[in-house]
This record gives sequence, structure tokens and C-alpha cells, in this order.
Amino acid sequence: MTSGAARPSLVTADHRAPRWPAALAAAWVGTFCLVAGGALVWSRLRGSSAQDQEVVVLAIGLRLVTVAVALASIQSWGRRLPGWVVLGGLWGAGAVQLAYPLAEAVVKLATLAGLMEPLDKGISDMSAQGWFNFGATWLVWGVPGVLFVLAAVVFGRQVPHARRWALLAVLAGIGFLAALGLLIG
Repeated sequence: MTSGAARPSLVTADHRAPRWPAALAAAWVGTFCLVAGGALVWSRLRGSSAQDQEVVVLAIGLRLVTVAVALASIQSWGRRLPGWVVLGGLWGAGAVQLAYPLAEAVVKLATLAGLMEPLDKGISDMSAQGWFNFGATWLVWGVPGVLFVLAAVVFGRQVPHARRWALLAVLAGIGFLAALGLLIG
């Protein structure tokens, strides 16, 4: 396929390409957005101030962008976007969402192996609450991250030079996450 040629549609042209990773990623993240948005509205209705809620609004907005990227990879309207943009979005979303759960898994394993002492807070917290938060982190970020990576692999089969775009998107996603952490924290 040349770079100027139209990208085949996952919807009509390639019936062998599984749609479920992208569809499930969009549904999973969309559900998170509904729950978080509902909690935000409920909080405001109960009289809570808008202070510190900007981060939640930002998270919902960014995650809605990832829903659009996932849907673009499997819907006919997504063919209007360059393949590298959709592929980069899928890989970037996967990298951003997997970075923290994977880092926490490494820290927990290092702590269990005795290579480091737990701090009793954050990702090295080995209490019941720390393990609950670890599970929640995988539920909210890790599972959709894996689904985005699977969707990127499927979609990448249709995009020329997919490895280059994948690497650039992963690096950009992790860089974006680091910049966002510095901005928020």
C-alpha cells in the first residue's frame, strides 16, 4: 500500500480484522467517563466546590479523545483520518494507560522480593488498601491500556511503516504523561 492510497476499512474491506479490542476499549473507557462524570455532577449538586475538580474534567476529556481514536479505527468515518494518526493515537493511549499500572507492578514485585522497603503510601503501599488501589489501577488504566495495544496491533497491519509510528506514539504518550504529571503534581 502506498502512503497516498486510501486505507482499507476495517468495517467493510477486511472482515478478518477483529473489531472487539477497539470496541471494548471504547466501551470500557466510555463507561469510566460516565461514572466519573456522574460522580462529578453529583458532587456539584450536593454543594461541593469546583476546587480540585479540574483534574477530573481534564481526565474525562482526555479519555473521551481516546474513545474517539478507538472508534476511528473501526468505524467508516475513521477512514477520513490518516492511518498514522489513528495508529499513533491507539499506541499512545495504550502507553499512557499502561505506564502507571506497570510501574506499580514493578515496585510491588521489588518490594515483595525485598529489593526495596515499602513507603506505606503510593505505589509501594503493601497494606490491604494499597493492594485494593493496585487492583483498581489495573481496572481503570491497565485493562483499557491492554485493549488499546491490541487494537493498535490489529490496526497497525493496515498502516505502512507501522513500527515507526508505534515507537513514536509510545514515546510521545509517555512524554505526555510525564508532562501532565508535572503540571498537575
